[in-house]
Amino acid sequence: MKLKTLKIFIKVIDTGSYSKAAEKMGVTQPAISMQIKTLKEKLETQLVLKKGGKLKLTPAGKAVYKNAKQVILDWEKLRYEVEEKKEKSYKSIVIGSSTIPSEYILPNLLAKLSKDDPEIKSYIEVGDSTEMIEMLEEGDVDLILVGFKPIDKKYETIEIAEDKLKLITPNNHKLSQKQEIYINDLRNENLLIREVGSGTRKAMLDSFREAGLKFNDLNIKSRLGSTEAIIAAVQSGLGISFVSKFASSKAKKYGRVEEFEVKDVDFKRKFYLAYNRNKEESELIEKVIKLLND
Repeated sequence: MKLKTLKIFIKVIDTGSYSKAAEKMGVTQPAISMQIKTLKEKLETQLVLKKGGKLKLTPAGKAVYKNAKQVILDWEKLRYEVEEKKEKSYKSIVIGSSTIPSEYILPNLLAKLSKDDPEIKSYIEVGDSTEMIEMLEEGDVDLILVGFKPIDKKYETIEIAEDKLKLITPNNHKLSQKQEIYINDLRNENLLIREVGSGTRKAMLDSFREAGLKFNDLNIKSRLGSTEAIIAAVQSGLGISFVSKFASSKAKKYGRVEEFEVKDVDFKRKFYLAYNRNKEESELIEKVIKLLND
């Protein structure tokens, strides 16, 4: 049974006339009569009687009229919800990002996205890499930009940038007197690290392990929850640390800290874009990937 037939039936009853219903719906009166006849035959019962020149509903007709109106109402509600979801799907995107990508990659990306399509709206969630992967798992974000690669095969993962951690110290720190700095020079220094789940922390500790330096060999002074908190703490003299080159170069430029490389340790890492493979057909995700590669 077609929705059009139900709409015609409702219009006939509401107007009280086949001709008026035909006029309002922009069709011929015979077409209206044919639709009512089809509905009658489909349900195998009389729905409308004509008494004294007026249309009267039979008991079955009353049931059809009542339920047909509900069916049309439910259909319109469904269409509205689908359109709303389509609008959300195609014109807005929720991106989860760890700290460094949110500050040094996303602003340029969002500007490109807006220029490409001014109607697109973006919503950003920022946290450490582990938190963002959890949000992707829960479906709270469409894609993520993080400092280490999600291992679950249900995610499509693309490398988007390479980063390098730089040693930062307070200005005029004793390490600045050295022509070259090596890993053993750091053993007795107060070291500041990021929280568990941070991509920066993982890259730093992984590099220490590769250099033969165990966690217990380090003099961990404090654990802090963001790159900016690390830089501020180093600036105040609390200790030394490693942060992304994106952040260290800016902090050095404004005279907040000193920036160095450690000669015998390679503090490289990568940033990744990841999304659930069931969203491979998403036009917005494809657009984001294209803009990142431009």
